[in-house]
Amino acid sequence: MASTFRASQASTSRASQASTSRGGNNSLLSQSSQHVQVTAVDDKVRSILKYILDHSAAKIPMKEKDLVPLVGTKSDLQSRLPLVAKLLAKRYGIRLHQLKDATKMYICMAEAPMASIHEMTPEQRPQLTLLYIILMYIFLRQMRIEDTKLYAMLELLGIRVDEEHAYFGSHLRKLIEDTFVKQQYVKRERSQPEGAFEETKTYMLWGLRAKEEFAYEQIVEFSAKILNKPPSDFSELLEIAKELDNQES
Repeated sequence: MASTFRASQASTSRASQASTSRGGNNSLLSQSSQHVQVTAVDDKVRSILKYILDHSAAKIPMKEKDLVPLVGTKSDLQSRLPLVAKLLAKRYGIRLHQLKDATKMYICMAEAPMASIHEMTPEQRPQLTLLYIILMYIFLRQMRIEDTKLYAMLELLGIRVDEEHAYFGSHLRKLIEDTFVKQQYVKRERSQPEGAFEETKTYMLWGLRAKEEFAYEQIVEFSAKILNKPPSDFSELLEIAKELDNQES
């Protein structure tokens, strides 16, 4: 099974391509249009830049309430964000993006897609592959799946979340339920029992970052690769994925 995962890694090199095909330009400029935009770099701009660069590697969304204290007021922040976004893109190839449905949260994405999986660190490669597998299964199960059923599927692939894996490493449950959730790749949602004897269930969904970074079509193509099937076997799913991508673009 490990060889199957290694053979399928090439498909993960497209992981960041969806960041330009989905979402397009963010709303930073429109959000700041009511403020007088700062056009020259000052100490407050430098403080915002430093904070974003220091936190971008962890991929945890940055909250507006954490950025405001760096500059003084919300108005000071909004008037500088367009300039900060331009500097991030020009100097570092980073696109500052405001998450949909979370207007006070920002993420950093690559301005240009990754040319090769080998541009990633050895730690990032298995994490991205595992993330693809999880998002793939959630998509195939109509975007919502019980966590127990997700873990059962992973076990069929030889991935036990409470045991160390030769390729994916250890602490996989924490990676999925803590790291991926904090990064907004995965969302955990608890159901409310309708009866006294019904147990609370936890469901896994795509997180806000996943919806911005990945196209559904990518996930279907990855499914074909990992299952060693021709894409034509997934033609119906591909059509659904393309339709969903067009709706959200």
